[in-house]
Amino acid sequence: MANQSRRNENRGSTGGQLNFHQLHIFQMVATHLSFSRAAEAMEITQPAVSIQVQELEKFLGITLFHRRPRGLRITEAGDAVLAYSQQIFALSSQLVDTVQEMEDLQTGHLVLGASTTPGEYVLPLVVGRFRQVYPGIHVELVIGNTRTIIQRILDRDMDLGMVGDHVEEHSNELEMVDFQDDEIVMVAAPSHPAASMVNPTVEQIVDHGLIMREEGSATRLSAERLLRELGVVPKIAIELGSNQAVKQAASACGGIGIISRLGITAELKANMLTVLDVQGWECRRPLTLIQPKDRYLSPSQRAFREFLMAERLSFSNPESIS
Repeated sequence: MANQSRRNENRGSTGGQLNFHQLHIFQMVATHLSFSRAAEAMEITQPAVSIQVQELEKFLGITLFHRRPRGLRITEAGDAVLAYSQQIFALSSQLVDTVQEMEDLQTGHLVLGASTTPGEYVLPLVVGRFRQVYPGIHVELVIGNTRTIIQRILDRDMDLGMVGDHVEEHSNELEMVDFQDDEIVMVAAPSHPAASMVNPTVEQIVDHGLIMREEGSATRLSAERLLRELGVVPKIAIELGSNQAVKQAASACGGIGIISRLGITAELKANMLTVLDVQGWECRRPLTLIQPKDRYLSPSQRAFREFLMAERLSFSNPESIS
């Protein structure tokens, strides 16, 4: 009980924190079983070594060495402390090595968030190319609608995000960089009556019923914004939660799909969909890279951001990414 009280008192006087410098000196003494040889190896004085070991013994409330005329012998408690010290300094070396590997981009972890269009048609391609250059970096890509991704970026759940709109209401909290413009088009199956119409108006097309994404989608938000400007009330026939579902419903003649041009390259080539040439329909929106303004970016995060921005030109022509 007296030893326990002494240990508690000693820890209280130092804030309860182990002195790693003292632990290192102890390990050197335990390795050499000599204060003088440990002092010589560390290029400090023998009294300094003795004092630091005594302070560690005082802090722990134990005896680390049997001091005998013929030399030192480590105690049972000292053996336990030595085993822990070896683990501690091995972990310390691993920490330094890991940080260095991160700086050298040999390892790292990225959590990316994207709304559906960039998450399906932009970032997977970029991530694949990025991993060819930096195979040691693990990348996690989470896809959701724009509203969800913005909130998770604000909550610091993700490192970087890409969404299909400007988010001016969060301009004080988010850094925003435009990646590229995206065109929202009206599409239909080639056999749909609208596909054979010549220069139809927006009103005429809307009467066939629109296939739209769910609320919270930037694609839908951009389309509804333009329809309001044109004074046209949307007639929504089908509301779906993904771009793939919109394409399938449109190709089945379920109505007029509203979707990013980035997402229909394969369907156009396969003659499953056709883009309608509609009078007054010029719908564009930015794909925007977002991150919290005060977010520290690790080396791997900075490297991905730089890589992503360097890839912008390859996405200027949708056919180049098919």
